[in-house]
Amino acid sequence: MQFKSPEYFWLSIFGLTVIAGVSSKSLLKGLISGVLGLLLSTIGMDPMEGVERFMFNQPTLYSGINVTCALIGLFSMSQVLILAEKKIVKRAKAVQFERLGISREDVKRITPTVTRSWLIGNLIGILPGAGASIACFMGYNEARRFSKHPEEFGQGSIEGVAGSEAANNAVTGGSLIPTLTLGIPGESVTAVLMGGLIIHGLQPGPELFTTYAGMTYTFFAGFVFVQFCMLFVGMLGCRGFAQIARLSDAILIPSIFILCVVGSYAIHNNFTEVIIMCIFGVIGYFVRRFGLNAAAVVLGLILGPIGENGLRRSLMLSDGDWTVLFSTPLCWMMIGLCVFGILSPILMNRLEQKQIDSAANRG
Repeated sequence: MQFKSPEYFWLSIFGLTVIAGVSSKSLLKGLISGVLGLLLSTIGMDPMEGVERFMFNQPTLYSGINVTCALIGLFSMSQVLILAEKKIVKRAKAVQFERLGISREDVKRITPTVTRSWLIGNLIGILPGAGASIACFMGYNEARRFSKHPEEFGQGSIEGVAGSEAANNAVTGGSLIPTLTLGIPGESVTAVLMGGLIIHGLQPGPELFTTYAGMTYTFFAGFVFVQFCMLFVGMLGCRGFAQIARLSDAILIPSIFILCVVGSYAIHNNFTEVIIMCIFGVIGYFVRRFGLNAAAVVLGLILGPIGENGLRRSLMLSDGDWTVLFSTPLCWMMIGLCVFGILSPILMNRLEQKQIDSAANRG
């Protein structure tokens, strides 16, 4: 499979259709969020003609908006603003644990459930726009269907927890398949991961397994190692993590704000990026207020340069002939994926609603 400029253009269009899936239930709001990200991606130096675009004489913006600053602002700083406008809330007392871990009998009991939900989560993760929510419901429903004690579900059944959580965690692994092979995030979590790869000079896509093969397989090994680290950190810190629920907003708001400022400044030791982070915090605040999706904005910000370079380079090499975008079978395959990317979230939303109704009827 050889990707050229037209294929990369259609690849970015496919990513924009996936935006509808990682957004809320509204296709229109998802596309609006993606277009907002595309508009923000035009800030910086023109990649073809070297002309400054919306830079306001800021050298920091020559290479465009730093993805890390955008992520911090959209997801963290916006939450600070949302918390700040609410009445200060004192949290309830944290949950007390009688014991940690699970017994050997519990492990034996949930092993089939975990295996089944793991398969469900991986398959759902591969589908663009499906997301973790439908995987949770499907994992829970299948666990209840095959359980010898379905009457325990809804009352803290360990099989129910294992079924939904195993499916939820497996979605991220499955969504890495389209992310790493095609450069298209399958969901919001892998969109953030893709931004991290780009920051480190790794462009997800076909070249990831050729040009950067050594680093890619190291990434895979690290991904396996992280699973054991998650278990260790979770077991070690679960008692302490529960105490965070007791923190008042009066403590959380300044703490998160300080971390946002320090994190954005530490990228290049440049205060301009702190200002950019704050601007994206305001953007993220209004994105949430209007029911849009911050993850879709990030996808548009990431995919914008890919699509622009692919389109303009294709037209330049073909002397402005638009038919070059339909000239290869691979282009038509990508067009088919675009259609699938639009229809898939619609079908997945219907299936999710069916799973919710089924769970409600059984409960």
